[in-house]
Amino acid sequence: MGDGRLEAETEDNEIEATCIKIPAEYIGSSGALDIATIVQQIYPDFDNMCYDAEYLKHRAILTPLNETAYLINSHMAGLIPGDEILYKSCDEICTTSLECMDEFESYPTEYLNNLNLQGLPHHELKLKIGIPVMLLKNINPSHGLCNGARLIVTHLGKFIVEANILTWSKVGNKVLITRIVMTTTDNRIPCAKKNTIPPKTMLCYDNKYKSRIVTN
Repeated sequence: MGDGRLEAETEDNEIEATCIKIPAEYIGSSGALDIATIVQQIYPDFDNMCYDAEYLKHRAILTPLNETAYLINSHMAGLIPGDEILYKSCDEICTTSLECMDEFESYPTEYLNNLNLQGLPHHELKLKIGIPVMLLKNINPSHGLCNGARLIVTHLGKFIVEANILTWSKVGNKVLITRIVMTTTDNRIPCAKKNTIPPKTMLCYDNKYKSRIVTN
C-alpha cells in the first residue's frame, strides 16, 4: 500500500481511479478500539521483540491526529524495559525575527513550554535505551541524519543521544545527536524557538509522516 503497488479502482463514475481496496490482513477487527488491542495487532509479541530492528522497521501505526500518536507512543514506550531519561527543551521567543510582534515578547516561558507547535517536539522528551525515534530536522543528510530518518537509541547522555540508523541508505550506522535550536512553522507564534534534542519517539505516526515510514 505504501509503495503504490495496489491496483486503484474507480468509484461513482470517476474518470480516474482514486480508490484502493485494503487487504484484509492489514485491517484490524471491529473490536480494536483501545490502544492496547491496536498495539497487539500491529506489534505482536512487542515485549520480546522491541529490540529487534527488522521487526520494528517493517511495522507502523498510522493515525490522523498528532495527539493520538503521542498517546500511543507513550503507551508503547512504557512497554520497553529500562529507566526513562527526561530531556527538557529551552523555549523562548526569537526577538530578532521579522515575524516577532510586540505581544509575543511578553509570553512567559511556562506558556511556551505548554504549546505543541507545528514542526517542534514537545517540551519534555522521554527516552529509553532501545526506543525507536524519528529525526524532525535535517542535521547531516550525507551521514543519514535527515528529517524523517528512523533510528534506535543505544545510549543516553546528559547532553547527547547515541543511536543506530534504522532505515534508508545509512542503515546500521552509529550516530550522535546533540541539542540544537529549532524554529516553528506554526502561524500562531511564528517566532518561537526551542533548544532541544531533535528526535521524537515514533512507533505510531500521524499523517504528515506517512510517506517516510517505508523501509529501503
